[in-house]
This record gives sequence, C-alpha cells and structure tokens, in this order.
Amino acid sequence: MTVAIPYSKMSYSLKIIRSPLIIFIASFALLELSAQGSNRPNVLFIAIDDLNDWIGAYGGHPQAQTPHMDRLAERGTTFMNAHCQAPICNPARVSMISGLLPSKTGIYFLAPGLRGASENADAETMFHYFKRQGYYLTTRGKIFHGRGLAEDKDSFDEIVQASLPVLRPKERLASFDKSRAWDWGPYFDKDEDTQDFQTALWGAERLQELAKEDQPFFMAIGFSNPHVPLYVPQKWFDLYPQETLEMPEVLTTDRDHISEYAKTLTWGHVAPKHDWVVEAGEWRPLVQSYLACISFVDHCVGTVLDGLKESGVADNTLIVLWSDHGFHMGEKMHWAKRTLWEESTRVPMIISGPNLLQDKAVSKPVGLIDIYPTLVDLCSLPEKTGLDGVSLRPLLTRANAVWERPTITTFGPNNHSVRSEHWRYTRYDDGSEELYDHRKDQRERFNLAANAEHRALIRALSRWIPEHNAAIAPGSNGSGTPLYKEFENR
Repeated sequence: MTVAIPYSKMSYSLKIIRSPLIIFIASFALLELSAQGSNRPNVLFIAIDDLNDWIGAYGGHPQAQTPHMDRLAERGTTFMNAHCQAPICNPARVSMISGLLPSKTGIYFLAPGLRGASENADAETMFHYFKRQGYYLTTRGKIFHGRGLAEDKDSFDEIVQASLPVLRPKERLASFDKSRAWDWGPYFDKDEDTQDFQTALWGAERLQELAKEDQPFFMAIGFSNPHVPLYVPQKWFDLYPQETLEMPEVLTTDRDHISEYAKTLTWGHVAPKHDWVVEAGEWRPLVQSYLACISFVDHCVGTVLDGLKESGVADNTLIVLWSDHGFHMGEKMHWAKRTLWEESTRVPMIISGPNLLQDKAVSKPVGLIDIYPTLVDLCSLPEKTGLDGVSLRPLLTRANAVWERPTITTFGPNNHSVRSEHWRYTRYDDGSEELYDHRKDQRERFNLAANAEHRALIRALSRWIPEHNAAIAPGSNGSGTPLYKEFENR
C-alpha cells in the first residue's frame, strides 16, 4: 500500500537531518516513494450522457454501430447488468461521485448538487480522494450536472471546461414544440464543430502530454451525446436509413399492470408522449437521431482511446466507461429516463486495465455507486470508508466469482427498485409493488408482485430497500413529476 506524503512536508523533514547516512537513506526512500507513485495505474474516466444499451457489445439494438466501445469491451469487462442509483442526471452523478445513495444524500432531482444538503458538507468525492492520494486530476466536458463542478473545483488540478450551452440551429428541426431541449435532426457541418468532438481531441492530445510526467493521472472526460437535443452531422444519420430501421417493440398494454402512482411518477416530464411521437410520424426520425448520436459519441470515445494508445501508457491505465442512466425510446409507452424500469435504470459500464480479465461479460448486478470503491481498490490506495458501494475487483479478476448483492435505484424518496441477477422488485411510496422475472420477461410486462408464491422472494429483496430516506434537499427542482411539485424552486 502506498501512502502519498505532501512534497512540502518531505522537503522540510530533509532540511533538518544532519547525518550523511540518514540523508542517503531518506533520499533513497524518497526515490522509492516516487517510483511507487509512478507505477500506480492511471485512470481514464469516460462519462456518456443518456446512453442506454444500444451498443454492439450490449445487443440493445441490432443495428447499432459502435466499433470503439465494442473494442473496449473486448479489452475488459462488460457489466451487462449495471444500473444507476437514480434515473436522472444530477442525482445519478452525485451518487456515483460521492459513493453515497440518494436516500442518504437527499439529492433526488436536477438540483441542488452534493453540497445542497448540509448533511453532505464533509462528503469526500472520488476526485478529491484521488487528488489527496497524489494523482493529477484533470477534467473536461460533462462530468457533473449543473453547478456540481463549482462545488468540487478544488479537487482538480486542471479544469478545461465544463458543459457549455447547447449549440442550436436558428429554427427547430423537428415538429415537437413543447420543450426546447427536445429537438432532433442533422446539424453541424463537420465533427470539429461539435463540443463533444473538441473534447475528444483535447483528451487524446492531453493524454500524450500527461504520459510524459512521473505523476499518475486521473482524467475525467464527459460527453453530452446522446442527450437531447439530438444534433450531429449528416454523415452519422446516413448510417441509419429510416426505411430500414428496426424499431423497438412497444405494446399499448405495456402500462396496464402498474399502479396509478407509478404512472403519475413517470409521466409528468417534458418529453413527448408516445402517442404524439407515433401520430406525428416522428418515431423513426427519433430512433434514427438517437442511433446517429450514439455512433458519433462512439467515434469520440475512439478518438480518446487512440490518444491513450499513442501515449504509451495504455498498459498502465484503468479505463472506466459509464453512462449516468438509461433511456426509453418508446418502451413501456415512455420517452426519456425518469422511471424505475429496466430501460431507464440499466446503464453501460465497461472497465478495463492492467491485470484485469479481458473480453468478459458479467451478468451479476452492480451499480455506478461501486465505481468509487473499485478504483480505490484497483489503484491500491488506502481503503475509503463510509461508501455505500463495494469493490468489483472479484468480478474483474475471477471468471466465476460469487456475487450475491443486488443493486438499488431510487427515484424520489421512498421509491426504490432492487435489481438482482434475475429479478426486479420495485416498491413505491404509496405501497404499490412491481416484480418482474427477467429470465422470462425482459421487457417487464408481467407484474408478479401479487402472486402469493413470490412473497418470500419479495421479503428477501425488500431487505435491501433503505429504511431511512433523507429529506429532499432544500432548493430541489426539476423533479418533472406532479408528485413533487411542492418542492419545486424552494
């Protein structure tokens, strides 16, 4: 185990030593400590916004073209059953970065950030912890949501730019007029005109510069695609002709088995309703736009990975690729995220690095909340206590590792979904329940919660539901549901 000592303290200690022998020994120790630091694995941390399982390696859409993420999957472990801890950008990222569940932080919606609740004042983010352990921290793009980066800016040695305002055409491209965020179609003349590709080019170049330094680095790089609005150059749309697109299977009965509370919780958002999408003839254009944005962001990922390869330190770099939540494309008659169903909670998560298994797909349930303790463990840093996740090292290093833990997703206080390897159990604030057997019902169309034969299973899964739910943090907004309107703009 390597313990980082501030350089200033080591320098001062050497000044007061008089014995030449002691000086020699101390100098040798310094060199050894430096060597240990340089041998620590670097971390390349790649965030993708609103990406579901429409990736070749995940098989979520048969026509998805993602060669670079597929390449990464071949080099590492693909977690096929990974889930976010909240199906909204801000709380999902806050939970992952802090290593704390939303039910503990009180951060459930689009605002505030981690420090918005006084109880979180002393929570140490993953980035701050790694900087404290001697890593050089650099970031560009969307890692935090909103003003979250401003709260944690001292954790970084270098902040190039956070998320910038979305570049938009003068006129809408699509016919939907209820939300400025929801627009889609070909825009930008070339890749270099987009913020995401500029971020990718920076990442590729900066990796080669960082590789020349002795200090281990932690680069957090975030891409906004395929978050709406769905704008990328025409060439990415050309990969997916509308007339040959395979469309998601959607049944008009997909919501018949859920409670009125669940419907109210999930249907209060600005996203278009599925009936409108179909009647307006926008379903194929939307699917095409989403796929185009996925292939574009895959190209961005590939640009960064190529830069890492050219840097010469790829063999000593941990790579973590993740998305903050999934995304419905009409499944369950829903668009966007903000549900406790599979399409919203399930996320891509791929980890590769030195001495880890390659070309491995894991079906065990894991969460974004496990990334923090996993990186601490894989980098041989002192254990970080108080985290709600656990290290995934067993799944990354052993082909047949035993794993009995489910993972949990929360959407507002007292709304929790527990995902095991084969089951999803959800309990809402009003007491209504859902239970799905994923061995037979991957689309979650048959709610088995009322079946007496499953009561023992429900009791076992419900033990993972938090007994205490922190109050909604002051200033919370962006819930997108009438159930929490009283908390808007406080």
